[in-house]
Amino acid sequence: MKKRFQWIGLTLCLVLLLGVYWYINRPEPERETGSPVQQSSRFWDITENDIAQLILIPSQIEIINNDGQWLVGEVDPELIDQAQVQTVVRRFATLEASHTLEEKPSDLSKYGLDNPSTIARAKLIDGSEKVVYLGNRHPTEYLFYAQIEGDEAVYAVNGMYGVAFQSKIENFYNRDLAAIDLIDIQYMLIKNAGQETIEIMAGESRSPHLLGMDRLRMISPYKTPYRVAHLENYADFTLDGGTMLILRVRDFIDLDPVDLSEYGLDQPQGELAVADSYNSIHLLLGSDRNDTEVYAMLKDGHAVFSIYKNLIRIRNANPFDWVNKFLYMASIEDIERVDITWEDQHYWLTMEWEEVVVEPTEPGAEPKTERKETFCVNGVVAEERPFRRLYGTIVGLTVDAVIEGEAAGAEPVMTIVYHHNNPDVPPFTIELLPYSRDLYAVRIEGVTEFVIAKEKVDNAKEMLASVLAEAQQNQAQGGE
Repeated sequence: MKKRFQWIGLTLCLVLLLGVYWYINRPEPERETGSPVQQSSRFWDITENDIAQLILIPSQIEIINNDGQWLVGEVDPELIDQAQVQTVVRRFATLEASHTLEEKPSDLSKYGLDNPSTIARAKLIDGSEKVVYLGNRHPTEYLFYAQIEGDEAVYAVNGMYGVAFQSKIENFYNRDLAAIDLIDIQYMLIKNAGQETIEIMAGESRSPHLLGMDRLRMISPYKTPYRVAHLENYADFTLDGGTMLILRVRDFIDLDPVDLSEYGLDQPQGELAVADSYNSIHLLLGSDRNDTEVYAMLKDGHAVFSIYKNLIRIRNANPFDWVNKFLYMASIEDIERVDITWEDQHYWLTMEWEEVVVEPTEPGAEPKTERKETFCVNGVVAEERPFRRLYGTIVGLTVDAVIEGEAAGAEPVMTIVYHHNNPDVPPFTIELLPYSRDLYAVRIEGVTEFVIAKEKVDNAKEMLASVLAEAQQNQAQGGE
């Protein structure tokens, strides 16, 4: 019995050894997809700039080279992800094979190339064409089977080419709409249903002496001439409290909408247009998508998307917060005379500037030219420091609110007229009208939109009298 089990064990060992021998020496089966015949390099020597048009099939996406900028079918140009388009075009220009599978294939169906599912067709600047046919994906490797028009060989190409040529239209949409530097704002338009339109624009004529403080003009809602705007509270409208207004798509909702009323965009409920020196955007805003998002689209665009409400908080800005409150912003360097009149009082401030030659005190030194300033109140020379404080008080008068109702009378109780050094700039007139116990209505160049506290005006009157009295006293003492 023992010997019988020994024979059985030996027999099984022999069978196992024969099996191992056969496995090691078995013939290699022919691969279904063929084995590499040779290594291959790039199919052609072109760059992406040589491509005038690239068509991807079956998605029927048409990519056109427009002087270095890529246009994609009906995609709104402002929404095109140029980097993604360039990647796809570059993939075509630099297409190369990992290896050649068959030089003369007898059966293209095993590669999926008898009826290719993906075709990339490029028209070059020189008028020629180059076409790539993609077949199936390799079952075990990150490769695609491919053929080139005019070449019957079958190649294996890296999967990145297949992914690029199989792009869908959604892949070419950029979610980053714009990044606007509010410090460098050049234009802004804010419209909301039921609210006043805000329009701000960079001014063309600016004073060289105001250090850019008069850079922006408020065009709307106020009609008062020369309304200077400022955006000191821009931090309230940016995500991080910085200067950049970042606008970004949350979701693309409908790339080719049929009925805009579904999104409240047939009659937009708001508009937001902003531009700095380098970037600009003009959004139309529709109804709310939910508590945090609103439907939107580009003006003159057609794709509907959503945007987070907290990215466009700027649309809720109060125009009075953005208007510069000075009755008139004018540097003392730009003014030659200010007339101030009320009741039986009349004051006039004059500023004279003269270039004088100062003889040198050291032997051999060249004469120097200095600017001589003369400041007068009612013709009496005043010291520079109190005069500049007085001018700052007058020009520093600011409005306190938007007027409600109408002024009590058309006759002013006080008038301030600025006369400029530049003869081409006409005088600027400000009138204070009766309004209430504590407020004057302000009529600026014929337009009445604001009120000012009487207390501010009374303080300016007192300072006028004080500076004139001091100048008269100094003049009297100097004559003794």
